[in-house]
Amino acid sequence: MNSSLWQHTACVKRRVTFSETDAVGYVHHANAALWFEQSRELYFNQFGVNVAEYARKGWYLALRELRVHYDSFVGYDDLLEVRCALTMLGRVAVDLSYRVDNRTTGRLALHGLTNMVAVERKVEGQPPVLGRLRFAREPFVPRVISAEAFFAAEPPPAP
Repeated sequence: MNSSLWQHTACVKRRVTFSETDAVGYVHHANAALWFEQSRELYFNQFGVNVAEYARKGWYLALRELRVHYDSFVGYDDLLEVRCALTMLGRVAVDLSYRVDNRTTGRLALHGLTNMVAVERKVEGQPPVLGRLRFAREPFVPRVISAEAFFAAEPPPAP
């Protein structure tokens, strides 16, 4: 992946906290979903979709699928880069892919995907129903990255 494609991703940099580890001192698997969410929110906000404003209007992207592949162990105080990329853009659904690079070890720690489907609240007090993406899709078309290239790429150089 060339460096210009990294510009179409969002990256959350963080250190692993003690509370994120398990009894054997490594990151507990449940943290992946939280890290993916943090980078996904940053991704949308970075590229002009205010997720909080859409939620106030009753428009949501609901999680339909979550996949996580654990590539290497992550320990307390490791420095991570959690990166999100748009890998499929439809009219009612999107795929977002994620990679967590461990800058302490220099290894890919985990990677995964979420499939998000647009839902909206038609009647207050009732569950949301299938909707359509409410943000302009056109600006995101050139930001779609091949998942294979995203996962295979070397991480960008550390700052």
